[in-house]
Amino acid sequence: MVITRKIEVFICEDDKELRRAYYDKLYANRDIAVKVANMAMSHLFALDNTMPYLSDEDKETITFLGVKGNKATKQNAPYVAASQLFKGQADMGMVSCVLQNAQKMYQDDRKNGMWNKSLRSYKSNMPVPFKADRFINLRFAEYEDKEGKKREGCFFTLMGIPFQCRFGRDRSGNRLIVERVISGEYKMCTSSIQVDGRKVFLMLCVDIPQKEVKLNEDKTLYAFLGVMNPIVCTCDVRAAKEYDSGMKTFEIGTAEEFNYRRRQIQEAVRRCQINNRYSVGGKGRKKKCQAIDRWHDKENNYVDTKLHTYSRLLVDLAVKHSCGKIVLMNQTHREDDAKNENAEGDNFVLRNWTYYGLKEKIAYKCKMYGIKMEVQK
Repeated sequence: MVITRKIEVFICEDDKELRRAYYDKLYANRDIAVKVANMAMSHLFALDNTMPYLSDEDKETITFLGVKGNKATKQNAPYVAASQLFKGQADMGMVSCVLQNAQKMYQDDRKNGMWNKSLRSYKSNMPVPFKADRFINLRFAEYEDKEGKKREGCFFTLMGIPFQCRFGRDRSGNRLIVERVISGEYKMCTSSIQVDGRKVFLMLCVDIPQKEVKLNEDKTLYAFLGVMNPIVCTCDVRAAKEYDSGMKTFEIGTAEEFNYRRRQIQEAVRRCQINNRYSVGGKGRKKKCQAIDRWHDKENNYVDTKLHTYSRLLVDLAVKHSCGKIVLMNQTHREDDAKNENAEGDNFVLRNWTYYGLKEKIAYKCKMYGIKMEVQK
C-alpha cells in the first residue's frame, strides 16, 4: 500500500548568494512543470476534439511538434512537444513524471464527465513529481547549529540542491518512516516537491508492506456512519458468541466530542463574519478575512484529525476480533437522504456529516491489514 507523507524541507546552504541561486533553480523547475502540465492538458484536449471546420486533407497536414497529422497520439505528442521546448532547461525525468500525472488526470476527468466543467488547470503550488532515484544520498547525519550544538538531521540532494527535513514535533511519525526507507524496510516511490508560498514540502510516497494479522473471513464488523455519533459498530452473531453472551455494540466518538465542538468552531466563523462589517476597509480583502480563514483551517484540521482517529479505532477493533470484512450498513441510502434534505434547503446534515472522508480513511487503513470493506445500499 502506498501512502504519502508531507514533510517540510528547506535548502541547507549558509552562503546567501548560493542559496538564492538554488531557490531560483527550484522555482524555475516548478514554473516549467506548471507550463508542461497545462500544455499537456490543452494538447490532449485538442487531440480529442479536432477542429470541425477543417477538411480531412487539412487535418492530415497539420503538423504538431515532432509528429504530423494522424500520427500524433496521446502517448508521444505531449512528450515530444515538451522535450523540444524545455530540453536543457529542466530535468527531463521530472517532465516525464509531470506528463504521466497529467495524462492520468485527463483520463480520470474523461471518465467522470469532463464535458460538464472547464478543463483542469495547474497553478504554482502544484506538487512537482520526481522519480525515487532522483533523491540522492538520503541520510541522517550530525551537524552543528548556529549555537554550536551538535544535532542530527535528515538530508538529501535533488537536482543538485541540498535539502534538509524539518520534522518538528513529528506526531505523525514521519521520522520513523524515513528511517525505514533508508534501511530498505519500506520502498520509496515517485515523490514530489511542493512550493507553497515561502515554504517547501516533500510529498514523500512510500510503499508500505501489508501487515500480517490473523483474520477470519467469516467474521464481519457492521458499522453505521452517522451525523451525531460518528460510528456505531457491532459484530455479527457468530462473532459475538465467542467473546460475549450476546450482541455487543461499540460507539466510536460521541456527539459532544465531535459534532458539538465542530459547531462551536462554525459559530466562531459566523461571529467573525458578523464583526467583519465593522472592520475598517482599505487594507485588502485578504487581511480583512484573516480571522475567518484561520477558523476555517481550524475546522478542517479538527475534522481531519478526528476522522483519522475514528477510522483507526474501527480498523483496530476489526483486527482485535479477527474480522475479515467491514460492512457500512445502509450507507448509500443514508447518503441519498442527506443529499435530498440538502436540496430541500435543510443542509445541516450534509454540512456536518463528512462521510466521504471517513469512508476514504477507513478504506485505506483496511488495505494495511487486508480487510475487505463493503458499502451496503
